[in-house]
Amino acid sequence: MAIKYQSDAFAAIHETMEALHEIEAINKQTMREFDAACLTPLHVMSPEEIRELRRVSRILCKRSWVQC
Repeated sequence: MAIKYQSDAFAAIHETMEALHEIEAINKQTMREFDAACLTPLHVMSPEEIRELRRVSRILCKRSWVQC
C-alpha cells in the first residue's frame, strides 16, 4: 500500500526523518511520532465494510475486461 502524506510539506519532512532514522540519527520512538504527525490516518474497516468492498470489487471485475 502506498504511503499517503497529509501534504507535500509533510512528505518532505517525513522523508528527511526516514533518512535520519536509517543512519540511526533518530530513534524508533521519534520516528513513530513523525509517522503520527505526517501520515494520513488509516480508516479501520468493519467486517461488513470489508465484505461489501469485496462484493462490489468482484462485480466491477466481472463487468470489465481487466483481470482482477
